[in-house]
This record gives sequence, structure tokens and C-alpha cells, in this order.
Amino acid sequence: MDYKKNNAPTSVITRDTGLLESKTGNIYETVVVASRRANQIGTDLKNELNKKLEEFASYTDNLEEIFENREQIEISKYYERLPKPTLMALQEILEDKLNFRIPTDEEIQQAEELARARERAEQEGAMEKAAQAKKEAEGKSFDEIIAESHDTPLTDPEADKKKAKKESKPKAKAKE
Repeated sequence: MDYKKNNAPTSVITRDTGLLESKTGNIYETVVVASRRANQIGTDLKNELNKKLEEFASYTDNLEEIFENREQIEISKYYERLPKPTLMALQEILEDKLNFRIPTDEEIQQAEELARARERAEQEGAMEKAAQAKKEAEGKSFDEIIAESHDTPLTDPEADKKKAKKESKPKAKAKE
């Protein structure tokens, strides 16, 4: 859609909630529809702006080479002056330019069952990996397993201190 031709107001105005409610039968559903459409519009505008500004991108790391490009500033100002995505979405709803479908209870149940099935499959996969790791670890001490997982040998700090003390003590000479 061409957002330049959208006749949405650039500032917030008072809306007739009864008129908005009549579009979906419920004001809350209208808010959900408008917010989802506003997210789509915002994403589209952001991608369009980023494409236009890529032409001006500087790929050098020199801070002294920062240029003010008049055309770049004009493009940015244009996008700042556009109506906000939420206002555009509400205008589309009021003008009946937006097609939406509210899922039935049966469709919602099917989607929830699918999500639960995916979650069970992920849990079963994790359990299989844990069982495999347990089989591989049989016969190994806990310290060996941890050392393998970190690829570093484990040491006992207390034992290291005792060893250092023994090495630092002067050895008594044997009497002959």
C-alpha cells in the first residue's frame, strides 16, 4: 500500500468508539486488529526508510568523514512527518480498506493443540538426549563428567594449597 496517499490525520483526534466497535462487533477486537495492522505498517515503513538511507551509508571507520547530506535529511524529515502507523491503521479500518478475519473457537483449539504437541515433542527430544548422555556417562565420576563438559581438568583448591605448602617448606637434611 502506498502510505503517502493515506489521508490519516497526523495528530491524535477524538474517535467515535461506537463506530470503531461496529467494524468488529467488539471494541477490544478492533484494538487488536488495529495494533496488528499498525505493526505491519511500521515494519514496512522502517524497511522502506532503511533501503533509502542505505545509499548514504558510509562504511569507513573514520570519524572525520561524517558528511551532512541534504537529501538524506529531507528523506528522514519526510518519514517523520508521516502519520503514525496506529493512526494509519485506524483510518484503514474506518474506511473499510482493511480485510481481517477473527478465528473461530475451533480454529483456536486446533492451534493450541498443535502448540502443545510441539512442546511435547521438544520435551521428548530433550529427554532422549539426557538418556543418551546418561548412558555415555555410566561408570564415570561426577568430576570426570563435568571436566569433559568444560574441557578443563578439575582441581581441588584445598589440595593445591597443601601441595604448595609442602613444596615451600625447606627439607630437613638427613643425618648420616
